[in-house]
Amino acid sequence: MAINQAILTQLVTRKQVTAIQFGGQIALLDSRGILYFPAFDSLVVSDLHFEKASYLAAYANPVAQLDTRATLKRLAAVLGQYQPSEVICLGDSFHDAHGYNRMLAEDKANLAQLVTGCSRWCWVLGNHDPAIPVAAGGEQTMAVHRQDMVFQHEPENDETSFQVVGHFHPKSHLTVASRRYQGKCFVHNGHTLIMPAFGQYTGGLSIDSEVIKNLINPVSRHVYLIYQDRIYQV
Repeated sequence: MAINQAILTQLVTRKQVTAIQFGGQIALLDSRGILYFPAFDSLVVSDLHFEKASYLAAYANPVAQLDTRATLKRLAAVLGQYQPSEVICLGDSFHDAHGYNRMLAEDKANLAQLVTGCSRWCWVLGNHDPAIPVAAGGEQTMAVHRQDMVFQHEPENDETSFQVVGHFHPKSHLTVASRRYQGKCFVHNGHTLIMPAFGQYTGGLSIDSEVIKNLINPVSRHVYLIYQDRIYQV
């Protein structure tokens, strides 16, 4: 871990990072949409959706094909600051099974530099990317286990462990003095923690949707809203 106490104090003071307890561990929620566990030296990121724009372009959707490079640039900045020994990507890292093959050579090289720059890189498989080419490097798995915690793409009805998941792209809002603030968010109930989507072209699902409410009851949920590079507990 390269991030030191002085830098961390600055990030917390600026509301760019907040600390919570989850699964008996300290977890840092970063306003850039990543999660870091100091005890494991593990950085968790979800739903990168590399090459979503090129996928949409194949169906005549005129979206600028800049998403992969922008996502890689933001991810490189986070990894450069934390320098974790392990990175866990919680599924849907590629928007479809052929996403890696559509990446530009420069983007593949930048990704390779990130993957080889840490001791362990885990691609948790998702519904968009049930298989990832070996050329992408790293390890492929359905789930990563750390003590009583499991990191996977979609949640399971398992009360014996704490789970960190992606898939839903949660978003929330906050109204203060008639002004509405909306953005991606982290949400958890002490047992299940849902990560925000990190990818450049990823939409969001309201935490008040029935799908998320059935998973995390509003009565017991804790919500951390990301807005303009800050993170706020709602």
